[in-house]
Amino acid sequence: MPHSQTSRGSRRVVAAALALSCAAALLSGCALLEGPTPVTPKRETPAKPEVKPELVPGGSAEENLPFFTEVLREYAAGDGVVKGEPVSRAFIDAGFDKSLMQVSFDSSKTGLPADNIFVSVRFGADCLVGQLVAEDRSFVAKNEPALGPNQDICLIGKTNPITW
Repeated sequence: MPHSQTSRGSRRVVAAALALSCAAALLSGCALLEGPTPVTPKRETPAKPEVKPELVPGGSAEENLPFFTEVLREYAAGDGVVKGEPVSRAFIDAGFDKSLMQVSFDSSKTGLPADNIFVSVRFGADCLVGQLVAEDRSFVAKNEPALGPNQDICLIGKTNPITW
């Protein structure tokens, strides 16, 4: 058998083996996609208080969490757009200090509208953090420790400057 025919036969075997290994890799990737679909847990809306809470000037984050939650609840129940300025303005109008607030951006870096807005108010080494989901207007409010080396950050990353 001439040398060129043997070489061609070896190339065919190598090409076939390569094709099979590529097909196997692609098909095994499909197996990774099979299985249960992740489910977003349903958020429980905080219970509405019997007595409307009030801002506690000079109070702690814990003392002001009920009022913060109520401001977020009232905004979520309304028809205002879920964007940083109107959401944070609701907190400013309610008496929270805007110099201690942070709010997330209205859109992603690719220009897509944000699917939720985060807003926070710092109380010393603690933060009140709220999230309002645009799609269903569900919300959550929590008291969390401040972050960063100086414990003066509530929302991680770059936030929208509150210039309004």
